[in-house]
Amino acid sequence: MKLLVSSDCFRELVFGNSTSRRSVSNAIESLTKKNHIFVLALPSLDSVLAKESDPLTREIIWTQSKNLFLDFLTIRKEEISLAIRLSSSKNLEWKEWLEIATASLADLDGILCTNPKWKEQNLVKILLAQEIDLDGVA
Repeated sequence: MKLLVSSDCFRELVFGNSTSRRSVSNAIESLTKKNHIFVLALPSLDSVLAKESDPLTREIIWTQSKNLFLDFLTIRKEEISLAIRLSSSKNLEWKEWLEIATASLADLDGILCTNPKWKEQNLVKILLAQEIDLDGVA
């Protein structure tokens, strides 16, 4: 299974408190053991790197991200067009619809996230980090 890690989930992994960081890292570890692979949208990485003022820490985040994620997805006009159509539904915010559009058009199997409101849509499968058990099954 190939999953997009949501920007909120990635932010929790890097900057979250110990409980949320542990929840996300345990989910990724469990899913990796089940041969799931992860990708990240470049804007998610950019937003995390932009918040970090220390160049050495930015380098560490970048290096670890390259090791964790199979690929980094760019946002193209196709994703923006689909997200604009999807965002007419007020269930989710713009950036969330953009990530859903990115996962859908990249033909990914789903999105790993931490917020249950993502499940209100049915375009892509949603896995909640906190619901992943130690065997890697949601």
